[in-house]
Amino acid sequence: MSKCNYQVLKNEEGILRLPELDDPSIVRYVDSAEDQNFGYLCLQLCEYTLEYIRNKDAGPWIKKLVCQVLDSLKVLHSQKILHRDLKPQNVLIDVKGKARLADFGISRRLPKGQTTLRTGSAGTKCWMASETLEEETNTPYKSNTDIQVAGMLIYYMLSGGHHPFGDDFRCECNIVDGKYNLDQVKDVLAQDLIEWMIDSKPEQRPKVEECLKHPFFWLDDRRVEYLRRVGNRDEASNCRKANQELVNSLEQCAGDASKEWKHKFPQELVQKMDGKRKSYPENTLGLLRFIRNLHEHYIKDAAQVDLMTLFPDLFGRVYKFAKNQGWNSVTPLKQMFTKDVTPSFVASSTGPEENLGVPVQESHLT
Repeated sequence: MSKCNYQVLKNEEGILRLPELDDPSIVRYVDSAEDQNFGYLCLQLCEYTLEYIRNKDAGPWIKKLVCQVLDSLKVLHSQKILHRDLKPQNVLIDVKGKARLADFGISRRLPKGQTTLRTGSAGTKCWMASETLEEETNTPYKSNTDIQVAGMLIYYMLSGGHHPFGDDFRCECNIVDGKYNLDQVKDVLAQDLIEWMIDSKPEQRPKVEECLKHPFFWLDDRRVEYLRRVGNRDEASNCRKANQELVNSLEQCAGDASKEWKHKFPQELVQKMDGKRKSYPENTLGLLRFIRNLHEHYIKDAAQVDLMTLFPDLFGRVYKFAKNQGWNSVTPLKQMFTKDVTPSFVASSTGPEENLGVPVQESHLT
């Protein structure tokens, strides 16, 4: 880097040399040098930037990258470091397919005991938070400033390279006005997470730890447990005589997720559980109660049923409905949101994580 920008380089070097950032989620510092005209940083060689995912299908490997990006931000925020320049070009993919956060030239560490840093506006066009765009001087930066831009980045990843606030010249105006469109991402849970992160009100945005606990990252066994707990609520136990307004509202939210659900289970199992009384109405509330009783009283049969394959959209739809009803904020569902994402999501995409125990070296070049 030219010495006219030398302070940016030295700032990045200072951050990367912190022992706390010797982490699989952060690009690794190797060496530094300088001559009469330039300063140099030698960093870990990676394969490509996140721009690689343009027009790629959002398969399971993309979800892993999303989780890895959030995990890298968690590492920064745990050390009170604000990145301030999140964008696709600053997420690198290493030789093992793992995402690593890079480019800390304008990153800053919060002063001890403070949660806000005020500086001039910094960042890249269309990859800046709403509060950053509104104030050019004395701009407030907090951890939730990074979170909004990380939400834009997640949408970019899951949509194959699109921006939630638009891909044209109106993008920054839309960020300030809070006008977004998530139509390129069909996953209800992904939409819910992104909407939370890109909220125009900074205080409404989640912390990165809360992002990693979001149901978008849950594995199937945890999703089934959630459905079982919903099926244990009084509304579901009384499914045959449930409030019709509640039933209609749930059906509207579920759409086709539970349509003709009895025909999707082995018929002998339905007959065994339903009996002559036809205990379970063929609506979503009836299905949730059926799931609860299946896992409560017919454990061996439950082990033979892959609920997530039979009803791929059910969990997301029920989660959204329960959230709107306030059910997720009370016991026993509340406890489902207290655990971090499973470590398998932040592991390397193609193999075990490399050993990062490489000592930091001092260059003797001048």
